[in-house]
Amino acid sequence: MKLDNAKLKQLRQSNAWSQSHLAEASGISLRTIQRIEKTGVVSPESANCICAAFDIQFDELSMDDNYQTSESPLIDLLKFKVTHMDKKAAIISFIVAFIIAYTIATSIGGTI
Repeated sequence: MKLDNAKLKQLRQSNAWSQSHLAEASGISLRTIQRIEKTGVVSPESANCICAAFDIQFDELSMDDNYQTSESPLIDLLKFKVTHMDKKAAIISFIVAFIIAYTIATSIGGTI
């Protein structure tokens, strides 16, 4: 499911709640609250818990009617993770893989 993360953050701040307080009030982990506010991707269970904490209906936090939801929140989360992947880690992984391949090739007498 997808909710309007800006609306959620505004609602939380208008109640003078920290993310930690919302986590306690909703019974959801702080890390999950942080992810929901960042991506807007939420499971139906978490959406229900958040709405119950604020005593509101989900449609008050849902995206506009023009928004097309995807079939799977997991796909949304994976797309987010891939597009925001740590570039430093990717570069280091490439360098390490290259060094390993070079070492193997030179140890068996091959040339690159």
